[in-house]
Amino acid sequence: MISQLFLSNVECVIFDVDGCLVDVRKSYNTAIKKTVDFTLKYLVSKAALDNFRHTNLVSNDIILRFRQSGGFNNDIDTSYAICLAELDNPHVDLSCAREFLYEVASNSDETGIISVEKFLASSTSSSFIGYLKRLLYYPAPAGKSVIATVFDELFYGPELFKKLHGIEPRFYYGKPLIENDELVITRKTMDLLSRKFNGNLTIVSGRSELAAEYSLWPILDTFNQEACVFLEGERRQYAKPNPYAVLKAMKNIGAHTAIYVGDSFEDLIMVRRAEEKNLLRIVFCGVYGCSPRPRETIRQFKEKGAEVIIHDINQLPKILNKVSLKE
Repeated sequence: MISQLFLSNVECVIFDVDGCLVDVRKSYNTAIKKTVDFTLKYLVSKAALDNFRHTNLVSNDIILRFRQSGGFNNDIDTSYAICLAELDNPHVDLSCAREFLYEVASNSDETGIISVEKFLASSTSSSFIGYLKRLLYYPAPAGKSVIATVFDELFYGPELFKKLHGIEPRFYYGKPLIENDELVITRKTMDLLSRKFNGNLTIVSGRSELAAEYSLWPILDTFNQEACVFLEGERRQYAKPNPYAVLKAMKNIGAHTAIYVGDSFEDLIMVRRAEEKNLLRIVFCGVYGCSPRPRETIRQFKEKGAEVIIHDINQLPKILNKVSLKE
């Protein structure tokens, strides 16, 4: 058992943003769905898929299954993987298409899009997969890759897209989906945690700093912003579950013990890797309230050894005060 004595000596709390502090089901999830629909329609003639007719192809269950693999913290990666799979193996029937995408997601792992490309190549000629990869031109950034451009235009909207990338949008000029972000954590919770941990609260997130600032502005001042790590601005090789971001955040704080609050398997993998050979102790707190399949998310957290599992991030102060954690 992890003792209350250990908890009393934890030096900081590190938060994932999406699915923990912010409910992204109507923002990032919707961006994936719309990006896939738009990209497939845009590229259909080039890929010679005359029978392709699907819209609303992607479900929340498919998105969750990709995230559970441990390799899809980046939602543009998820959009790319789905587009690649559907272009490689198009289905006339929508339910069959979704079943296939779920199968692809179930066969992916923490290597992310590499695992999807390998899975598809196992049943398709490598030359055709190569053709589709060139067609999608990913992971080139926004402005070069259609899929990356469309995703960011949808999520950020014209004004923030231009601010982030320094270029004009090409495809979308409507309302930004980031406006659908719902802040879950309350100011009261943040103030309680800030007092308990002497202001040592920080962020490790796959989103950009611009997106974090936009959605977290009511509580932004409660974080140690010098220690925050936003992986969209880092090299791709440092993406979760690489422990780089956790190690960087803890180093910037000067901490050797932490609580990490996350909502996905890749968060848990990242934390365990950060502990290995680094003389760190990190308690993992899994949040499941924003999951489309809460029971399945709870089960995965339990199987993978999460020390704390909570429905709502606002339960954390009370949990820390009274619950003895499992080692």
